[in-house]
Amino acid sequence: MNREELTALLQRLHTELAARPQVDASTREALQTLDADIQRVLAQSDEQAANDPQTRDDQDDINVLAQTLEAKLETDHPVLVSTLRDLMDRLGKMGI
Repeated sequence: MNREELTALLQRLHTELAARPQVDASTREALQTLDADIQRVLAQSDEQAANDPQTRDDQDDINVLAQTLEAKLETDHPVLVSTLRDLMDRLGKMGI
């Protein structure tokens, strides 16, 4: 998967989130943090990522946050969970 497709998937998550005003503020904030973390990792070149130990920590943080959000959203917001799972799957395929 290329970065443009991942960006499109992140945009889809934003669109779905905007359509659900009942999502609480802390969950919205966590999703925004997840987005920012993903954007930061994607902004690095592959060479930078390979040479930066902080990148591995960032990637681990992304996975933990995504799993936490998945568990939190699973019951009340299945559409968001579906998109979040797609995102996690594609990040994994990219090595993130």
